[in-house]
Amino acid sequence: MTGLKARVRFNAANYVRDIHYIESKNAGVPRIHGKHEQHADGTNNRLPLEDASQIIYEHLTNRSKGDEELHRDILQAGLGEPGAQARMKAVIDTLLTEYRLEIDPATLIDTLSPTECVFAMTCGAGLIEDLKQLPDVEEVQVIGRRIFLIRNGRQTLHHRSFASLEEVRLLQDRLALCGKKPISERQPFVQSYLWNRSRLVMTREPYTDVPSIHIRNFIVKDVTLEKLIELGTINGEMAELLRLFVRYHASFLIGGGTNTGKTTFLFAIASEIPEEERIRTLEKEFEIALRERLRGQRNILAARESSDSELSMEEAFKPLLVMSPEWVIVGEAKGAEVSQMVQGALRGHDVMGTMHTKYRESFLSDVVDMVKQDGRMHDYADVERRVARAFNILVFLRLVRIGGKVRRIVTEITELSVDESANPQVRPLVLWDFEAKTWRFTGHKLSAPLRNHMYSYGAESEPFRALGVWE
Repeated sequence: MTGLKARVRFNAANYVRDIHYIESKNAGVPRIHGKHEQHADGTNNRLPLEDASQIIYEHLTNRSKGDEELHRDILQAGLGEPGAQARMKAVIDTLLTEYRLEIDPATLIDTLSPTECVFAMTCGAGLIEDLKQLPDVEEVQVIGRRIFLIRNGRQTLHHRSFASLEEVRLLQDRLALCGKKPISERQPFVQSYLWNRSRLVMTREPYTDVPSIHIRNFIVKDVTLEKLIELGTINGEMAELLRLFVRYHASFLIGGGTNTGKTTFLFAIASEIPEEERIRTLEKEFEIALRERLRGQRNILAARESSDSELSMEEAFKPLLVMSPEWVIVGEAKGAEVSQMVQGALRGHDVMGTMHTKYRESFLSDVVDMVKQDGRMHDYADVERRVARAFNILVFLRLVRIGGKVRRIVTEITELSVDESANPQVRPLVLWDFEAKTWRFTGHKLSAPLRNHMYSYGAESEPFRALGVWE
């Protein structure tokens, strides 16, 4: 916060009023469990964090009623916007200093300064404000009063805990207010996003037995295929194969279980799309943010599902196809929009997308099941053939424990195709050997339809032949 100044619009009359306001609050605060300390001069301004935060919270609430900019900063700071957070911390620091509020050190949140503690309790995410920002934390989960941190796929119980379930509900209310999606007994499930696109999911009774808060971070951002090699997700030969598939317009479907790195992998291969090619993306929320994150002056337009206009993911997909995209990228397919992905791919658009599926063996059938969610009558075998024609390459990721550590591993790169008898063909090109803990190329060759498709985009056989996947 170096160089930042508090934006506090006090005139003289308001300043005097504020002093009286805080002093009256101090005078009315009872001693709580002996935590107040008396200074040598007889004053008694050392308060528990809870009481000091309540004073500042009431003050900010009162001031924000006539200050739209301050009100906006409070909401944006709650969502984690860095500028708003810095301004609100500056305001809080000024108030603590000018009103001579001292906080009992025994009540502070460990590792945080008094200003940061009051910010967390008035504008931020309370006991998890700093935890959700730790660089190695993939997810913070509040289950009842307990706090769990998930790092590298493994959870640990944090030593902090909320004093009561009511404190958790109050934090839910504050986060819901910031995200403008209220939570209540009538609406006991809320999903929204923080400023940095971390996913926020909250539940409360009667839907769940105790209130819960889940904040899912995206740890690895703006990754490249080289970065995935460094992380041990793929090796160099796999990176070259994936790069060639993108360059010559093979369509991808990426699958895996929870927290296996599907979105991160999607970004890595999307970053291989040449700068001059047009991209349209579709998501429930703007998580991938390719326009902001990919280098160069790119033609990228992001679309999303809109509950206000009743524009579902399936319906939101259709307008993208008339925008002449060369690539359509779907952040995470969960239902009938897969049917539109298949149609788009079969009509000449190249598609990338992810979907949640736990087992590789059920990958194809899971895709078929999602297609059938569009409410139309489908013949299973026909849908399977259409899916095999639409998506050239399946990529599957798993969390694999190696030497006591969990790694995100691409365990399979497979070609889908249809043979001359119209039977779906599944050709694994690269497989992870769980016993040897490394990858192997299977020796399977790419199908003639995929080779011809890539030939039309200027592919040459030698780079593929060097990898052992070309006749």
